[in-house]
Amino acid sequence: MTSVVLTGEDLPLPDLVAIADGAPVLLSDAGMARLAAGQAVLEAALARGDGVYGTTSMVGAFKDNPVAPEDRPNYALRLAQSHCLGVGAALPVRVVRAAMAARLNALLGGHTGAGPGLAHGLRDLLNAGITPIVPEYGSIGCADVGLMGHVGAALMGEGQALGPEGGAPVAVRILLRRHGLGPMSPGPKDMMSVLSSNAVGVAGVALVAAELRARLPLLLGVYSLSCAGFGAFGIPWEAARRTGMAAEIRIARFLQRINPPGGWTPRRNLQDPLSFRCMPQIGGAFLATLDRVETALAHGLARCDDNPILLDGRAMTSGASLPLTLALDAQALVLALCHYVRGVLGRILALCREDLSGLPRNLTFDPGRQVAFGAATKLAADLSTAILRESTPASLYQVPVANGFEDEASYLPSIARALRLQCTLLHPLVALEAMAARQAVRLSGATPGGLAGEIMARLACDTPWLDDGGAVADAVARAETALAAVAGRLAADPAPEFRHPGPAPAPIAERTHEDA
Repeated sequence: MTSVVLTGEDLPLPDLVAIADGAPVLLSDAGMARLAAGQAVLEAALARGDGVYGTTSMVGAFKDNPVAPEDRPNYALRLAQSHCLGVGAALPVRVVRAAMAARLNALLGGHTGAGPGLAHGLRDLLNAGITPIVPEYGSIGCADVGLMGHVGAALMGEGQALGPEGGAPVAVRILLRRHGLGPMSPGPKDMMSVLSSNAVGVAGVALVAAELRARLPLLLGVYSLSCAGFGAFGIPWEAARRTGMAAEIRIARFLQRINPPGGWTPRRNLQDPLSFRCMPQIGGAFLATLDRVETALAHGLARCDDNPILLDGRAMTSGASLPLTLALDAQALVLALCHYVRGVLGRILALCREDLSGLPRNLTFDPGRQVAFGAATKLAADLSTAILRESTPASLYQVPVANGFEDEASYLPSIARALRLQCTLLHPLVALEAMAARQAVRLSGATPGGLAGEIMARLACDTPWLDDGGAVADAVARAETALAAVAGRLAADPAPEFRHPGPAPAPIAERTHEDA
């Protein structure tokens, strides 16, 4: 697997995904030079007697309690241990690897005061395939201290981790010895630099955002198959292409491009239900929100979110540990996904209604003898409802902690958790839409081409009809596998309509010397 070079500057989402999936990392010389320079700034500040939060002092409600210079190594261990507070199921390996990579890339920007030993320690864990066990609950999203504490402990040889072979968790010390590594001896601010980061929340959102962007063409292909089975109009796509907002135009262009004329004939008068008619608007809102999330992620993956932060030769107190813009954009993505899902359920139910689709009830091939999609609609409703339940605005539920000293939070890890669950449940739901659409196409006699035709052909290979001849769950699983193959093909050759446009450049007057 090709190595990814971390520079302390931009970290493209594909590179982060590659690291999450096991790619080794290299540290750029320029990034390591900045890291060493930042450590020198910290050492100069300590030599002057400057107060540095979390280094010369304790943290949170005990910020006014000093830490003696001779006690700093022991304090680093106590700091990590006191913040190993995660509970619940372990986060996926991919999320933890991405979090370590995000933290490592930000370190190379040189604004944390951490030393080269911390960068080498994170690199060595990633390249050895040692992944600390990080439970999913324990952060309110104003630095993931309660989760990153598990990473910090692992760096010092404490706690448990998974090795590259997976299996059961193993003591970190055993895995380090097995790979010829040893525990890290932390520098003055190393452990604070591990903890004072939103890397877990950022990584969780980033991986889901990357998956959703890669899957969006498939979702629209399945929608097109539903249009073919329902006999829906394509006219709304042209209307949106000519009058819609920018993201709506991108969706409409894609739909027109993947649906060659002649695949089906509209079967009703004037217009269709909104779940068919409004795809440029629903998909456009989804795509626009995804663009905003990725713009915020680009900043989060390439900038230091520490408190304190080293700038202009001194340690400065900072509010950068509150990633509220990303949290709100990610929360909007949760909502946009809910609207998309509501449309999926609407199309499945419309296809099954003979008064709307003009097809046999529940898409049966043998009316009066088969249940066909009658029972499957209950699964679709349950999946949709479970996805919609994740739309609660997590960022508003904040209780002051640390004796009232910490009275703001983003709950970014909670939002990432909601997105991960939504994305997991979306796969079988879209498989159900594809199965219903395929059955409707057969009953209607439509002959869709383009992407819808490709999906139809893939499903034909191994996905049974719902004709009461087998378990619905088995058919859904087979449909998921078939759709994953199509999604993989589409991801290998991304459609231009779905590429992230990138952030607009900052006005010249607002650029810093680092941007020049």
